[in-house]
Amino acid sequence: MARRRVLLVEDNEALRTLYKEVFRHNDYDVFEAVDGAQAIDEALECRPDAIILDLMLPRQGGLRALKIYRSLPECRNTPIIILTALPNPDYQKEAGNLVQGYYLKTAITPQELVKKVSTLLAETA
Repeated sequence: MARRRVLLVEDNEALRTLYKEVFRHNDYDVFEAVDGAQAIDEALECRPDAIILDLMLPRQGGLRALKIYRSLPECRNTPIIILTALPNPDYQKEAGNLVQGYYLKTAITPQELVKKVSTLLAETA
């Protein structure tokens, strides 16, 4: 069975490294982006099965990247999970039905995130 591909969009290097290691340990191929502009390019290049997207990003924030993802035929149906440190109801409302999950970084462990992604991908397979 082919390994699943996940794109981690996170500007914090320590967090990105932590999530990357946990996903790799669970047999995922992991691709990375550190800002919103790079995230779009990376998604089009690597064609991930799922995207983990931070909202507070340099060079084109996460909400803008999310809207661009959903406008692109290549990413229109890719499951996206928002993982943010910001408990902002306005952001959550704006993300609305464009995402398949919205979690605070402090409320979910990396292993729980992998399980959520795995479950989501199994349901959409």
